[in-house]
Amino acid sequence: MKGFLQRVFTRRRETPITYDEAKQMAASPDADVRGTLAQRHDTRPEILYFLANDTDSSVRRHIAANEATPVQADVLLTDDTDDSVRGSLAEKIAHLSAGLSPNESDKLRRMTYEALDKLARDQAVHVRQVISQTLKDIADAPQPIIQQLARDTESVVCGPVLQYSPVLSEDDLLEIIEGSSGRSALSFVSRRRNVGEKLADAIAASSDKDAISHLLGNKSAQIREETLDQLIDRAPDYPEWHQPLVERPKLPPSAAGKLARFVADNLISVLERRKDLKKEQLEAVRDVVQRRIASGEFEKREITEPAPKKKAPKDAPAEEAKGAEAKTGNADEEEEEEPAYDKAIAMHAKKKLTDKEVAKALAANDVKFARAALSVLAGIPPEAVSKVLNTHSAKGVVALTWKAGLPADLAVKIQVKLGHVPPSQTLNPRNGDQYPLSEDDMNWQLEFFTGMTITAQR
Repeated sequence: MKGFLQRVFTRRRETPITYDEAKQMAASPDADVRGTLAQRHDTRPEILYFLANDTDSSVRRHIAANEATPVQADVLLTDDTDDSVRGSLAEKIAHLSAGLSPNESDKLRRMTYEALDKLARDQAVHVRQVISQTLKDIADAPQPIIQQLARDTESVVCGPVLQYSPVLSEDDLLEIIEGSSGRSALSFVSRRRNVGEKLADAIAASSDKDAISHLLGNKSAQIREETLDQLIDRAPDYPEWHQPLVERPKLPPSAAGKLARFVADNLISVLERRKDLKKEQLEAVRDVVQRRIASGEFEKREITEPAPKKKAPKDAPAEEAKGAEAKTGNADEEEEEEPAYDKAIAMHAKKKLTDKEVAKALAANDVKFARAALSVLAGIPPEAVSKVLNTHSAKGVVALTWKAGLPADLAVKIQVKLGHVPPSQTLNPRNGDQYPLSEDDMNWQLEFFTGMTITAQR
C-alpha cells in the first residue's frame, strides 16, 4: 500500500507529456533526456521496453528501478552486462516478490518469480547481496529463493537470511549448518532471535569458537544447563567466551563458582553484581576470589585496594586492576593502562562514567583514560579496543562509540583523537544526533575488527 501511494503521488508531481513527446525524448541523443523519461511512471510500457535496450547503462539502470517497467523488460535486463543495472533490478523485484512461488499460474507473476530466481543466482555477489538484504525479514518471501540464498558461499549473501529470515525453520537451519563448508553459517545462525535448544546444542558441539561466542552473547538463545556447563568447562581456553558467559541471563547452580576460577577479576565483579545468584553461590565466588588473591594472581588488587580479611566489600572487585588480563598480549602496554582501567571500572560501578567524563578526558588529552572508558562502557576488552582504534577506520571507531552508548556527536571527536582518523574522512552524525551507520552495519564492523561477541540488545 505504501508503494502504491508513493507511485500515485509521484505521478501527480509529474507534468503530463504526450505520446509523441515521449517518443521524441526516447530518440534524443542526450542520455540525460532519455534517463528522465526512463524514470517516469506514466511512460508507456512499449517505450520503457525500448529503453531497456539503451546503449547508456544509466538509462537502463533507471528502467530497471522503475516499477512501471513491464515484466518483459525486467526479464530482458536480467542478462544486462552492467552489474549495477542488475543490482537495481534485483532490489525492485525483491520488493515485489512477497507471496510469489515457483508454481505461479499467472504469466506475469511467473515471469517475475523466474527473474528473481535468476538474479538470486547471479554471478555478481553484489546482485545476490541486494536480494538477500531486501528479503531477509519478509515473512512471505519465496521459500526456494531464501533456501538458495541461505546456502550461498558468500557470507554477505547467506548471512542476512540466516540471521533474520522467518522463512527458515529450525530443521532448515540444522540442515544448512550441517552441510555448510564455510564457518560463517554457524555464526549467523547463532545470532538469530530465540535460537532453540536443538540449534544451540548443534552450535555448542562445533569447533567454531566464534559462533559459540555469538551464541553465548545472544540473550534470547535457549541453551540447556547441561550444554552451558559443558561450554564453561571448555571456556578457560577461550577468553572471548568469558564476558558473555558471566552475563548470561540464567546460569546453572555451579556455574558462578566455576567461572570465578578463571575469568579476569573485572568480570568477577559482574558475577558478584548479579541479582539472581543465591547466597551460597555468591559465597562460592568469593571463596575462589580469596584463593586467587592468596596465590598472587590478583597481586595488583592487593596493592591498590587491600581487602578486609573476613569479607570483601561487595563492590571491591569492580575496582580491581586488570591482573588476569595483563598476563596476555603486550604486558608493558597493559600494565601502563591498568590505573586508567581501574579508574574507569570504579567510576562505572558508581554510575559516574558518563559521556561528559569521556568528553572531558578527550579535551584534556587523557588518551589512556578515554580508551579505558570506551572499553568499560562497551564491555569490550582493552586489547580489542586498541585493535579497533589502531586500524584508523572511521566506521570501526563509530561502531565502538555506539556500542559504548555515547552520543553520536562525541563519535567525531573520538574518531580524530583516539582513532587518528583525518578530519576530512570522519563520519558525521545524521540530523545532528543520529549515528551515520545502521545498527547492523555497526555490529558487523565490531565483529570484523574484534572477532568477539557483539550483540545489539541495547
